[in-house]
Amino acid sequence: MRHLLDNRLRTRMSSDLRSRKSRPAASRFLKLDYRRLDDSRALPPNVMAIVRFGQLRQATMTGPLTVDVDLAPLSPAPAEVWYSDEPISRGREGIIRYAYDSSFVFGVIEAQEREFKDIRDATANVYAAVQAFQKSAGFPHLLRMWNFLDAVNQGEGDLERYRQFCVGRAQGLEGGLAGEYPAATAIGRQQRTGVLQVFWIGAKDSGAAIENPRQVSAYRYPRAHGPVSPSFSRATASSDGTLLISGTASIVGHASQHPDNAVAQLDETLLNLEALIETARKQRPVPNGNAPLLLKVYIRDPADYEMVASGLREAFPNDEAIFLAADICRRELLLEIECVVQP
Repeated sequence: MRHLLDNRLRTRMSSDLRSRKSRPAASRFLKLDYRRLDDSRALPPNVMAIVRFGQLRQATMTGPLTVDVDLAPLSPAPAEVWYSDEPISRGREGIIRYAYDSSFVFGVIEAQEREFKDIRDATANVYAAVQAFQKSAGFPHLLRMWNFLDAVNQGEGDLERYRQFCVGRAQGLEGGLAGEYPAATAIGRQQRTGVLQVFWIGAKDSGAAIENPRQVSAYRYPRAHGPVSPSFSRATASSDGTLLISGTASIVGHASQHPDNAVAQLDETLLNLEALIETARKQRPVPNGNAPLLLKVYIRDPADYEMVASGLREAFPNDEAIFLAADICRRELLLEIECVVQP
């Protein structure tokens, strides 16, 4: 695999961190706001990353780290604004753009698939770079990952691109997670970009992986779902109780439920979210029942948007949601929901 990192990275980042006042171990996770960037409110201080949705734009090294996700919003979509209570530093190392404070790092890789043999090779190289970066930078724990690729359902059987992505991810990580699986999302674009986009939050301290009692853990899926099981947990809880919930769909056990029925799939997905949040509360201090949710909803057929939005508003009347047109990792699944629950 390619060597995409400079071995001097940890020295540079460690020197920067030493120049700051020493701080106790992190007790507070990054904060997330949904924010319209064209409104009159100023951005919060210490922005670590901004994630925008719509057409890909040219990345710059000025201002906050910005990630553009090329998924079409189904309603006016705010941006995600991730910010810290500490000063932020930024940099670029080979293929990786990143921003960090003393406890957390936000990284992004946007790899051109044409530079690799196939999606499996591209993914293996990207994840090897992520793994090497985390170790070199001194943030060894992966808490949350997002993956966006073209034509996620193209190909038959084990040659389907999502299944090949899963193989490449496992190859790139080379067992480096040691059972510490991050929360994650893997979504397909509905237009061609030629880009494999991966971004993540890493940390100096580990989070707690949360699994759903209604589902088989993804990393224990049977062979029927591909040659390599997906490498993620259903959610991650940080030390302050922030709950990072992976992309969640209408799956019970390991089997998809309610093919071709978006209404029933939404109901099943909401049951899975409810079970995850309740399980997290039992395992670790997490936000109380009144804590706001920030939801992101991926919908395969835009014609289902009104129904899904209405059902979600009924279930979560006081919470914010972003709705995006996207393909889900299994062809029979019509929607997927991820969310963040903050203290």
